[in-house]
Amino acid sequence: MTKNDALTDLRLDTIKASPVIYENVRDACFVTIEGVVDTYNSSDFKEKLMELFNAGFQRFILDCQGVKYMSSTGVGCLIAALKELRAIGGDLVLYKVPDEVYQVIQILGFAKIIKNFDSKNDINEYFGVKKEETFTFPAIANCPACQKKLKVMHAGRYRCSDCKNIFTVQTNGDVILQVAALSPAKQ
Repeated sequence: MTKNDALTDLRLDTIKASPVIYENVRDACFVTIEGVVDTYNSSDFKEKLMELFNAGFQRFILDCQGVKYMSSTGVGCLIAALKELRAIGGDLVLYKVPDEVYQVIQILGFAKIIKNFDSKNDINEYFGVKKEETFTFPAIANCPACQKKLKVMHAGRYRCSDCKNIFTVQTNGDVILQVAALSPAKQ
């Protein structure tokens, strides 16, 4: 089974789990969970996670914003999946767990074992994704036509002092040629 084949929703009466590829982290799957994770459906849910694992996903981010209730059996299902994943170098983390669900995890003593994040930036950092460096002004930009180094004070349009081409410097530091200067007609 390929990764794309495994990305089908789990839909039962009390739970819906919708997996998608999480582009920021290699071999990661973002699973949105809605409803209740309890004794009646936790084995189906774990089976879905194992199906995704067998298709090649090794890291799971479980979006729990839509979870209304999670029983101790549901938490046990997550811990069992986490244990299997970590044994082969994978991982499972939670994203935006409601307070009442997180209390169950805490009461059972698993809050230190399973990571819970409130932002995707924190998830990316946990999985070792480097943050994009922010570009700051003033800066030195190379004219895209003649490569002359020019000092730019802010994002906006500039004209090269050498070749007279107009270029734009974007807020992220990208330089884009806008208008090529016409060379004077030869006489």
